[in-house]
Amino acid sequence: MPSPTEILRKEHDKVLKVLDSMEKAINKKDAKQSEKLIALLDREFSRHSLNKEEKVLFPEIEKFIPRDGGPTGVMLMEHKDLVDSIKKFKEAAKSRNFGKMNESGSHIISVLRQHIDKENGPLFMIADMHLDDKQKETIIKKFKKFD
Repeated sequence: MPSPTEILRKEHDKVLKVLDSMEKAINKKDAKQSEKLIALLDREFSRHSLNKEEKVLFPEIEKFIPRDGGPTGVMLMEHKDLVDSIKKFKEAAKSRNFGKMNESGSHIISVLRQHIDKENGPLFMIADMHLDDKQKETIIKKFKKFD
């Protein structure tokens, strides 16, 4: 059985592919494709980051590392920034404002790539070191609710 962090890393790989496609669509000024990709990113982000991470994994990590001043606190701030940026991108795409699409899209792509690196690296390493088997099992069961 894969660990919770292995599951999340695989989901991160999918998101990184979406970001690559989104970058190409934005550069081509392909509004239709950009809208499809931002919708896919929004769904994945909600399921993965806002549910699996914020509601399931982070509370377990916060049992041994406080949220304030800790890595989960930083991740939550970045999640909020990304939710706001995704909303701005969708509004810009609706009105076909390519300047704002490019601005929001570049921000999302840059922040999310760095964010995933931080989660895949230090955060998940911490989780793997501190979570016991029972916690990992509980996390995986809870993850299934969001799939």
